[in-house]
Amino acid sequence: MIAGLLRVRLCGAVALAALAGLLLCPDASLAGALPLGCGAWLLASCGTMLNQLQERHSDTLMLRTRHRPLPAGRLRPSTVLAAAVIFGTFGLTLLASCDWRSAAAGALALLCYNGLYTPLKKHSALALLPGACCGSLAPALGWLAGGGQADDPRLILLGGLLLLWQLPHFWVLALRHRADLQRAGLFPDLPLQTSPPLYGLIFLWTFALSVATLLLPAFGMVPNWAAVLLSLAVWVAPLKSWRTSRTSSFDCKAVAASASNS
Repeated sequence: MIAGLLRVRLCGAVALAALAGLLLCPDASLAGALPLGCGAWLLASCGTMLNQLQERHSDTLMLRTRHRPLPAGRLRPSTVLAAAVIFGTFGLTLLASCDWRSAAAGALALLCYNGLYTPLKKHSALALLPGACCGSLAPALGWLAGGGQADDPRLILLGGLLLLWQLPHFWVLALRHRADLQRAGLFPDLPLQTSPPLYGLIFLWTFALSVATLLLPAFGMVPNWAAVLLSLAVWVAPLKSWRTSRTSSFDCKAVAASASNS
């Protein structure tokens, strides 16, 4: 129940991204790694609890989320709200102990995620933009905690890479769970019924991400070989999704042909 509420893997990924920002920040002290990692994890947990509180009615309509604690009735909304406030308060406090700017970036991420992305999901696919901005702020938590500047080109590149990754990653998931999204009425203007245009966007954004990854060595952030590997790795999920869709399409056509022949 706790794992379903906190979405441990997602929150852990946010904490790792924050720690990566700290490690990549020049001359940063690793003494703040523990409060930074814990603060980022707590703040991400706060965000996901608020998200599930906001979407508890939609979650009951989706097969993927209907067994979460709130739609399943295992937890009360007031309990989840209280836990979110506690987690958020401690998370921001820990981030502020590293650097007040890190806490400010965390508060901005919460605003983007719970104040813009979550309520806009029922109205427009444009909700993905503040959602992507929220995800791109994760390395900024560590970079600012390490004493880096917010306008440093290296931080802008890191955030830009995550921004480019967020959208194709979501589109791949949306195609996989299109029936759930349609039942819940989320992202009503997203072209899930006609996947070819969406696949075009996925490959376009992935190409941009792949090329942008090759800029990392120019900023002295990773060696050339690591940038090449990362540039190739970003294609794994889109190609896998495309292959799955082609297989599914082939199976559907085979079934239809068999039915017509019979």
